[in-house]
Amino acid sequence: MQSPTSGPAVASDQESGIVPTLTGARFALWVLFSMNLLNYIDRYSFFAVGTHIKDALQINDFRLGLLNSSFMIVYTIASPLVGWFGDRYSRRVMLALGVGLWSVATVGTAFSQTYQQMFLWRSLLGIGEATYGVIAPALLADLFPPKQRGRVMGLYFLALPLGGALGYGIGGWVADAWHWRAAFWVVGLPGLLVALLGLVIQDPGRGASEGKTHAGKADRPTIRDYLALFRNRTFLWNTAGMAAVTFASGGYAAWGSTFYQSVRGMSAKSAGLWIGGLTAVAGLLGIACGTWFADFLFKFTRRAYLLMACLAVLIAIPFALLGILDPDLVTSLGLLFVAMVMLASVLGPCNAVTANVVPSNQRAAGYALSIFLIHLLGDISSPILIGTISDLFGDPSIASSAIGEMLASLGAKPVRESNLIVGMLSVVPVMIFGSLFFYFGSRHLPEDQARAEQYSSSDDSAGVLLGH
Repeated sequence: MQSPTSGPAVASDQESGIVPTLTGARFALWVLFSMNLLNYIDRYSFFAVGTHIKDALQINDFRLGLLNSSFMIVYTIASPLVGWFGDRYSRRVMLALGVGLWSVATVGTAFSQTYQQMFLWRSLLGIGEATYGVIAPALLADLFPPKQRGRVMGLYFLALPLGGALGYGIGGWVADAWHWRAAFWVVGLPGLLVALLGLVIQDPGRGASEGKTHAGKADRPTIRDYLALFRNRTFLWNTAGMAAVTFASGGYAAWGSTFYQSVRGMSAKSAGLWIGGLTAVAGLLGIACGTWFADFLFKFTRRAYLLMACLAVLIAIPFALLGILDPDLVTSLGLLFVAMVMLASVLGPCNAVTANVVPSNQRAAGYALSIFLIHLLGDISSPILIGTISDLFGDPSIASSAIGEMLASLGAKPVRESNLIVGMLSVVPVMIFGSLFFYFGSRHLPEDQARAEQYSSSDDSAGVLLGH
C-alpha cells in the first residue's frame, strides 16, 4: 500500500515540481488563517467607511447596500466553478492566484471615481475570495484528522472577529485621519505577500487525513457524486442554519457602523473602534467557547455540534432584538455583544460538520455548494433587504401610517428619511428559523457522518455514497 502523501495516490501537485513546498500542517494552517484574516480586514474596512463612500458617490441606502453585496454576489456565483476545479487541480496555485486577485481588486477600490467603477472592483474581489473560501477549508480537512477538525476550523475562523475588528478600526481611523481611499491601500497590499506564501504550503492530497490511498484522476468526483450532496440531509440542514446565521451576522456587519453613526450619533472613528473591538472579543470568546462546549457535548451525543448551534442561535435572538431597540448606547452595545458571541460560536462546529459529512474527494465542491447557498440566502440578501426596509419605513407616508406609528412607539423612529432600526429588526425572524434548521440537522448527523467516513476509506465509493 502506498503512503497517502506520496506517489500517484495523491491528487495534489506535491510531486509535480511546479513549485517548492514548505511542509507542515501548522505552517499551512497559519498561511490559510492569514488569508482569511486579510479578507475580513478588507471586508470590514469597506463597511467602516460606508458613510464616506455614500457621501462621495452621492447614493442612497439601497445602493450602498447593493454595493456592500456586490462582491458577495460574484463570490457566490463563482464558488461552484471554483469547487469543481478545486477537486481536480493544484490547490496551491489556485489559492495564490485567487488571493492575488482580490488584493489587486482591493487596491483598485481606492481608484474608483463612480458608482459603476466601485461596483466593478468590489465584484472582481468576489472571484478571488471564492477561490480561497472554497479551497482553504477542504485543504484543512485533508491536513488534520476528524478529531482535530472542530478546533482547527475554530482557529481558522478566528480570523473573522479579528479581521472584523482590525477592519473596522483601520478603516475608521484611516478615513478620519487621511482619506477613506487610503484605507484600501493599507489593507490591500499585504495580500500579495500572503498570495506568494500560498504557493509553498503543503498539500497532502485529497483524503490524506483519512488514510485514503486511491486519489488521483480515477477518483475525481462525477456529476452523480455532486448531485448526491442534495440527498445528504445533514449537509442541507446545516447549510440552511448557517445561511440564517450569515443573514444576521452579515446584516449587522454591513450596517452596524452606519447604524451607530446615523441612529445613535457616533463618529466613524468611535463606531469603528467600539464595534470592531466588541466584534473581536465576541468572536474570540464565541468561537473558543463554542468549540469547547461542542466537544464537551460530544462526550454524550454525536449530535453535539448541531445541538450546540441550535441552542446558541436560540439564546442570541432576544439579545439581538433588545439590542437594536434599546436607545441607550452602552446597553445596546452590551446586548448586541451577547448576540454576537452566540452567533460566532457556531462557526467552528458547523464548518467541521460540513467536512465530516462530505466525502473526501468532494469537499471542495461541498464547501462550494455550501458557500453558494449560505451567501445567496444570507449576506447577499440581508444588506440589500435592510437598506430597502430602511428606505421604505423612512418614507414620510409610511412613517405616519398606523404601522409606522406602532414601530415608533417601540423605539423604531425614522432618522433623516431612513429607518435603520426597522431594517435591522428584519434579521430576528430569520434567526428563529436558523435555530430550527440546526435542530433538524442534528437528527441525521450521526448517520451521515458514518456514511462519509465509510466512503472516504472505501474502494466502492459510489455504492457507499448512495447508501448501497
